[in-house]
Amino acid sequence: MKLNRKGVTLTKMKISSKLLNIVKQNKSFIIAGHINPEGDAIGSALALALGLKKIGKKDICVLSRDGVPETLQFLPSAKLIKKRPPDKKYDVLFIVDCNTPERTGFRELKAGNTVIIDHHIPPADAGKSEFYRTLSAAVIDPGAAATGMLVYKFLSALKVPIDKDIATNLYTAILVDTGGFRYSNTSPESLMMACHLVGAGARPWDITKEIFESIPYKSMKLLGLSMATLDKKDNIAWITATREMFEKTGTTAEDSEDFVDFPRKVKGAEAAVFFREDEKGVFKLSLRSKGKVDVQKIAEGFGGGGHFAAAGCRIKGTLREVQRKVLTAVRKAIKEAT
Repeated sequence: MKLNRKGVTLTKMKISSKLLNIVKQNKSFIIAGHINPEGDAIGSALALALGLKKIGKKDICVLSRDGVPETLQFLPSAKLIKKRPPDKKYDVLFIVDCNTPERTGFRELKAGNTVIIDHHIPPADAGKSEFYRTLSAAVIDPGAAATGMLVYKFLSALKVPIDKDIATNLYTAILVDTGGFRYSNTSPESLMMACHLVGAGARPWDITKEIFESIPYKSMKLLGLSMATLDKKDNIAWITATREMFEKTGTTAEDSEDFVDFPRKVKGAEAAVFFREDEKGVFKLSLRSKGKVDVQKIAEGFGGGGHFAAAGCRIKGTLREVQRKVLTAVRKAIKEAT
């Protein structure tokens, strides 16, 4: 983004010639997003696949271990996404909206070149990692509001015309990761890019309706049970979803997407936590901040990661043990930040 007297203009991210050549010189591509995908992961992967098709690439596989969430099945070409990779070696592997192979949920994806397109902070040990040392290329910008923004710039560098289908996927990616353009990561550039995508055919209300106004009935039942656990102490608000709740409502982890947004709405809460029991003795945590607390550092302390205001991790233990550990860490972070 560039600010000048005439206002805001989109800047062209410098995409390495090496990466552009990797795309131009190869024929087969496999694209993988992270486990438990949301709009940025699915939208970015689909937009990238459609963009590659636009420049004549035909052998493209798009992967999501957990499939496409119900709320995202409206996206153009969502049916392209497979849950299992073909048993073949591809020329290029794109890892999208995450920064390690482990986050894709696939043990071995075979490719001659590996490329990351992501907006998360790289792992602390990235400099010593064999994986990072052997990367063919990367487009990583933790300052970007969504990976979809990086895919947009990458496709622009490849001179891919942005049509309605690509625009819809990219607009969804940015919409989701900015919380409907409400979060602190909503920048002039993200709004300008969204404007360009609307101009290319993305329909804001149609997309917003699918993402935010079409929650399945069973998900709402689960939310009701989870909200009954709402608690607040020391500027922290939190809720929990147990295996029993999932079984009672016939829901899965996918149905609890964005539940953490509700405790974050509590007045006086500087941080919010959603404790989701994925299996007995294993909890997936979603952490959110209203701007003072760096929840990425908290998550990193438990082997997770994310962004300053939104992060996550997985912890083993009983609910009481996990809550004690996490709330103690959050309490400490709030104290240090104020």
